[in-house]
Amino acid sequence: MESGKKRGQRRWGWLHKAVTLSAVLVVLFSALSAAGWADALYILTGVEDTAIVLKEDAYVSALSSKQVYLTETGSSRDVILTEGQDVTVRHGDEVLTAVSKEERVSALLDRMRVEMSPLEMIAVHVKDENNVEIVISEDLTYYDRETTAAPRETVRVPSDKIPVGTEQVVQEGKDGERTCVYEVTWSGGEMLSRQLVEEATNNAVSRIVEYGVEPEPAPAPEEKPVPEPDPEPVVKTPANNSSLPMDKLVDVVKNGNGGGTLVFKSGRTVKFKAIKNMTATAYNKDEPKVGTITASGTKVHKGVVAVDRRVIKLGTKMYIVASGGYEYGYSVAEDTGVFGNVIDLYFESYKGMQQFGRRSCTVYILE
Repeated sequence: MESGKKRGQRRWGWLHKAVTLSAVLVVLFSALSAAGWADALYILTGVEDTAIVLKEDAYVSALSSKQVYLTETGSSRDVILTEGQDVTVRHGDEVLTAVSKEERVSALLDRMRVEMSPLEMIAVHVKDENNVEIVISEDLTYYDRETTAAPRETVRVPSDKIPVGTEQVVQEGKDGERTCVYEVTWSGGEMLSRQLVEEATNNAVSRIVEYGVEPEPAPAPEEKPVPEPDPEPVVKTPANNSSLPMDKLVDVVKNGNGGGTLVFKSGRTVKFKAIKNMTATAYNKDEPKVGTITASGTKVHKGVVAVDRRVIKLGTKMYIVASGGYEYGYSVAEDTGVFGNVIDLYFESYKGMQQFGRRSCTVYILE
């Protein structure tokens, strides 16, 4: 997916410092096992989605923990759970629970009589010291955080406070780190894609050098142009949902189960099953490095929403109302490239994208 790469650079505030196990994701290839599990691909994640890919002959030192750890017997490798952890196993539509012994993941799955196909993989996610989630699937997605050095930059600033032809350092600055987050997708034991979704260079401090210039006369004040009002929304029915009205939302009737009914000015009603409070950012194809084809293979258009697939599944239908009373309207989750409780909304015009900017919004998940 090309259309979400640049947008992630505006959102990196969620990043936190990781702790020992929470900062490590390891891909483990196992060798021999009596139960056959050791041939599976293991993906071990911590509290934060951070990853380093470990080759079979690499030395493992960071997995010493009271939560889980790695054992090696001869040439085989497997993940060990400590006794008393609450374990949830998700395998297709099946959800199983158990309390762990001090045992390998493969032994726990054998004990629970879980069978997997040759192309399926095992993801072991440590939620906290007492809770572990195991997902078995042919398709797995995780987020890999990569940190590299970020040398300080030198910024030259003109100053009429010092003599012309001289300069002075007003801030030495310091080197920092650049953190990038990649969305990584595996299928059938092979990595299919590794896409940049977040980039931040936050803690490098620039070196600032002032150089002397002649004072310039103050420029005459410019008249500020009067911004044009937003065009009135066009009332229309989307091609992929001929039953949904696209006129003004006038009321929201909630039931006791988190769902309810949207009532429109035309009198039409649409049922929703959940409400999410999220942050939305506008984007447009004229932005640098933003493509025109979504992760679903469709062409970008008004109503396309980019989501984190762990929060909202692709194909989900929504009605979105942003702060300030702005109704983005009927939308479908067709794209990816964002991270966490945020969405990106596609705008046909660059001006409309700029006017919307970044806002909080209410997302009604439609039935």
